[in-house]
Amino acid sequence: MNDQWSSHLETLSLTEIIRLQNQLSDVVTRRFEKPLALCFSDIVGSTQYFERFGDEAGQRLQQQHLDLLSESLTGIDGRIIHTAGDGALLAFSQVESAVDSIVKFRVAHWNLSCRLSTEQQWTIRNAIHWGPVLTDGTVIAGDTVNLCSKITSAAKPGLSYYQNQLALLFHLIFETFPG
Repeated sequence: MNDQWSSHLETLSLTEIIRLQNQLSDVVTRRFEKPLALCFSDIVGSTQYFERFGDEAGQRLQQQHLDLLSESLTGIDGRIIHTAGDGALLAFSQVESAVDSIVKFRVAHWNLSCRLSTEQQWTIRNAIHWGPVLTDGTVIAGDTVNLCSKITSAAKPGLSYYQNQLALLFHLIFETFPG
């Protein structure tokens, strides 16, 4: 913060500062809060994969995961927001776009797995959650991100978890395309 603001803030009373905080909160919410469908995708057991097959094979595994996710976004209103290790966070303006992308991803993953030897096959888990986030178009933050991450962590290997009433439908779809 520049010196002019700092010196002005020093002259405000507690009540004025709290009112200013409320105004700033309102502006942040109005300008940066928007509803998004978030999806986490995670490779199950990647640490063991690295240990068993080595760094090069582990990195190849992570790249396959990201490539399949990127391909699943073709023609869909979504993007990969962040990657860390074997996981990726994707954001979509509509839940339907998130679902379409994950269905495409899981089908592509299943097709890839069918071509790999049993020992080279890998499992994923995903979760989609819809809710409000704070975003400037690049960074995404908020409780929706945290909840989606927790849902993904709770997902059984090979499964995708979805928010609310969509769960049964997607469970049936993904039983058809395991993986």
